[in-house]
Amino acid sequence: MSRLQKYWQGKKIVITGASSGLGRSLCEALVPFGVHFALLSRRENKLRELAEEFKDSDCTFWIRSCDVSNQMQIQQCIYDFAEHVGQIDIVWINSGVSHDSSMDNWNWQKVETMIDTNLKGAIYTAKAALDVMGEQESGAIVGIGSAASMRGLPRRSIYSTTKIGVQYFLEAMAVDFPKLQFTTIHPGYVDTPINNKSPKRLWLIDSEKAAQLMIKAVAKRKHIYIYPWQMRLFYHFVRSLPHYFYYKLAERMKNLSRPPKELQE
Repeated sequence: MSRLQKYWQGKKIVITGASSGLGRSLCEALVPFGVHFALLSRRENKLRELAEEFKDSDCTFWIRSCDVSNQMQIQQCIYDFAEHVGQIDIVWINSGVSHDSSMDNWNWQKVETMIDTNLKGAIYTAKAALDVMGEQESGAIVGIGSAASMRGLPRRSIYSTTKIGVQYFLEAMAVDFPKLQFTTIHPGYVDTPINNKSPKRLWLIDSEKAAQLMIKAVAKRKHIYIYPWQMRLFYHFVRSLPHYFYYKLAERMKNLSRPPKELQE
């Protein structure tokens, strides 16, 4: 049995933002392992289309319409799924939204949406998962961050803040819950609708390859995983720069960090 089979076979998994992009590709990558899915998204019809596509697989699909920025809603979904299947093995925090947060385009509603979805939604999801997994004394929580968390990026200050916040929250929880697995994944540019309007997408990879990289990283129980490898090197390089040199570099990064077409799972 391969490492992937040993880790993923028959797992009971919650995935938020599963209706498109990385969430959908992740589901497709996990189908061969006979997973019991809880698929959550605001777009329930898209989830049902996904379940219908794989109805002949060994997987089961438990589907709910859910807005992760609603604390009671995401909590109830996770509690209900845990009761339905007996336990939860993995909760994959994937929902996210990105908007321009530069001063010349500042919009408080969009700022609040990013904070509510990317950070508060991630914390709501993780807290509900911890309520279940803490009693089980087993399980894994995977949070999708972003390579944009490398520093405070121009035009993407709020998005960068929310994504590094996910990492810091899960790191803290890893100390409080040593029996559980916590993995933060920082993708670079993946070819999904959430960034297909970006002017330049460095080291772009397709979502199918991204999904394979992610499930392998989680199976290896990595704490933090950044991909592709070129972005991983760049991420650590930028993080290591003294402030003066980072500010000089950031001036040249403004166009690269221009937010994509707005999309929310």
